[in-house]
Amino acid sequence: WCGNFMGTGMTALLLRMTRISGLSERAASLVDTKLTDTPLSILILAVFCGMLMFIGVDGFKTLSDIGRYIAVFMAVSVFILCGFEHCIANMFYFSLAGSWSLKMLGYLLLMTAGNALGGMLIPLVRKAVSAGSKPV
Repeated sequence: WCGNFMGTGMTALLLRMTRISGLSERAASLVDTKLTDTPLSILILAVFCGMLMFIGVDGFKTLSDIGRYIAVFMAVSVFILCGFEHCIANMFYFSLAGSWSLKMLGYLLLMTAGNALGGMLIPLVRKAVSAGSKPV
């Protein structure tokens, strides 16, 4: 988590020093939307993102050939298009916008918890279903 935060921060800093530094204004608008959202909304969107990330990684591990890459591509595409909250992606946006604050850190921790919870839900449901289908 800390390494990702440092990496996304350094990448954002480097981009701010280029001719495409205008991205920081777009990032600031996006960050404003995220920081004015409710904590419950952020948590729900982060859980859905975590579920999609699990689906992508699980698909990559269990599928073969091109299917494994399609699983990752589709999971990432859906989370981006739906506007779900991914803590690492948001580390980059917050850094690019220069929007560091205690509120940002709190929301980032909430997103991290939601991503982790979402990533655990499908395996827990699988385990419960397989335990319920075993004869006693």
